[in-house]
Parts: sequence; structure tokens; C-alpha cells
Amino acid sequence: MSKIVLLILVLAFHQLSFAQSLYDQEGALIRSDTLKKEIYLCFTGHDYFEGFEEVLGVLAQNEVQASFFLTGDFIRNHQSLTQKIDRQGHFVGAHSDKHLLYCDWNRRDSLLQSEAEIKQDILDNLSELNALKIYPDYFMPPYEWYNKQVVEIARELGQITVNFSPGTRSNADYTTPDMPNYLDSDTILKSIYDREDQSGLQGFHLLIHPGTSPLRKDKLYHHLADLIQELNNRGYSFRRF
Repeated sequence: MSKIVLLILVLAFHQLSFAQSLYDQEGALIRSDTLKKEIYLCFTGHDYFEGFEEVLGVLAQNEVQASFFLTGDFIRNHQSLTQKIDRQGHFVGAHSDKHLLYCDWNRRDSLLQSEAEIKQDILDNLSELNALKIYPDYFMPPYEWYNKQVVEIARELGQITVNFSPGTRSNADYTTPDMPNYLDSDTILKSIYDREDQSGLQGFHLLIHPGTSPLRKDKLYHHLADLIQELNNRGYSFRRF
């Protein structure tokens, strides 16, 4: 083997070794450590909370640590629950203070709030967490929708913007039967297992809502224990941020 070919192989190996995390075009971290069979279970909380205790119980029974992103409104209304999540060793991060929609759904580069308003919204959320002696460095934007400006604002506040990994439909568990994009839990779970069958879930951020509208009777979080067991059986472990 020539020295040139050997050098190319060495460089390729080093590039592969460091290409462990994936970022989207807006600059958010959307997948971690693609070289390891580890999954990051992510949960968000704002106005609904009925499934949090069940989720925490399942995580404890399976000795799994996860990541929770909570709004300021959620924290103010559920301080003891927020502290319980933190005490159990889970990551607790910001999800905006008022769950504002920062960007236009159709024109993503257009902000619906001013930069100053977005900055204050994140700061107010962080203040609620800091008051509970929680000091996170990861932030999941409200509605999981953002642009480069939002990512930069968060960065200036010491926050790394993260989002769910595209490729499954786990984030659709908020939908209700009256919505045209409604998906039931069986369909969502199938999307997760199909994705794993096709190309794996290494480093995936898997988003699940532990609180959803009462119009949705088919709660995905009721299937959390089975999901964890099935992914364990497929060789995956779980990490938090």
C-alpha cells in the first residue's frame, strides 16, 4: 500500500471518528454520537402534565435517565414535580418561558417575535430553572421550530440548541383524532422500529410528550416501558444530555 493511500485512509478514519454528532441547517444538534447504540429519550412539558408521574415511574423501574425540557409556565405551575425530575438524575433544560412560536411555519427565516423578545423569553425560562438550582446548557425551542437566528440567540445565552432526530414519528404523539395529521401509537411505534431496522437509531434524540390533549386517548407514553424493553433487546442503551 502506498504512503498516499495510507494517508487517505488515516484521514478518512479520523474524519469518521469525529463525525459523531449531526446538526441541521439551522445549527441545532439533532443527533448525538452516531457511532454508539445509545438513544436520548427527550420529553417536553408546557400545558399538559398528566403523564409525567407515569413516565418517571417507568424510567426509574428501568434505570433509565432521560432529558426533560420544560417551559417557565410548566415550572411555575409544577415546581415540586420539576424538582423531582431533577432529583431523580434526569437532565432538565429550557423549552422557552411562554411556549411562543418564534418562527413562521412557512417562512422559517422570518421571526414572529423580535430578537429581544426571544432572548427575554429564554432568559425568563432559565431564571425559573436557576431558582431551583438547575443550571442547564441545552435548550429545545418551543414547538421544536426555530431558525439560525434563534440558535444564535440561544448560543449567546450559553445554550446549545437541540431538537429531535428526524426519521421517526415519535413527536406526532401530540396529535388528536380531529387533526388531519393524526397518528395512533401503533403507527408511531412502527415508525421507530422500521427506522431501526433500516439504518439504526444510534445517537437518536427520541421525543415523547408526557402530557397531551385530553382529546387524545391513545397516549404514546403508556407504551414507554415496552419501547424501552424492545430497544434494550435490540442492543441499545439510554443516555441523557
